[in-house]
Amino acid sequence: MPQASPPSAVGSLLVEPEWLASRLDAEHLRIVDVRLAESFADGHIPNAVHLDLNTLRAEHDGIEGMLITPEAFARIIGQMGVDADTTVVLYDDHHGMPAARAAWSLLRYGHTRLALLDGGWNAWENGAFPATQEVSFITPRRFGVVQAEQYGADFVWVHARLNHPDVILLDVRSNAEYAKGHLPGALLWDWENGANENSTFRSAADLRASLAHAGVTPDREIVTYCQSGVRASHTFLLLKHLGFERVRMYDGSWAEWSSRGAEAERS
Repeated sequence: MPQASPPSAVGSLLVEPEWLASRLDAEHLRIVDVRLAESFADGHIPNAVHLDLNTLRAEHDGIEGMLITPEAFARIIGQMGVDADTTVVLYDDHHGMPAARAAWSLLRYGHTRLALLDGGWNAWENGAFPATQEVSFITPRRFGVVQAEQYGADFVWVHARLNHPDVILLDVRSNAEYAKGHLPGALLWDWENGANENSTFRSAADLRASLAHAGVTPDREIVTYCQSGVRASHTFLLLKHLGFERVRMYDGSWAEWSSRGAEAERS
């Protein structure tokens, strides 16, 4: 039986359609479709389960889109048949952003056996790989949350490290959004710099060159943020894929900072 684990379970964080196609029936593999429910119903990768990304996000202290509690997360992921031994491969049809956000959520709660399908549904469909409308029966498993604090940053953590020489705050929004307001000292690197037109990741050499040009180097701790943590999750995964060791994602992102940051600076 094919091995479920991707070539580097927490290394490259990417798998190709050919790799996945040869392992559709692999033991301890869960394929997760993070598209809209109607897209999943129209056709999906065989044995995939559907995940509505919104079920992993909630409002906290007036800020929408934050990661749900560990207890709620464990219940949802366990119902999808995922436990500590399960390799999770995620895909979407929206440039890899929803899948990346779900992947970051899994990492934040301690699950490292995961990867994104490079190019997502479009790569799968364009490659004429099999698809189905059949919904697989899933046996729930017990998912145990382990807090992986090293992958996340909250408001207090970020505020305490403004202008810290060892920390890069990386704004991955557009130039226009950045110009309207950003975290103090933040560098700008639009998340779109990381993706090809077909939604695959750009080559490692191109990515490293682009990041270095923006001042982003692996010798410092990097905190990605956007408006609400979706685009920032894509860049977070990209940096981990490149082997950057110290990377966090600021879950509250600009949505939180724009409502709390000015007040904190005055205090």
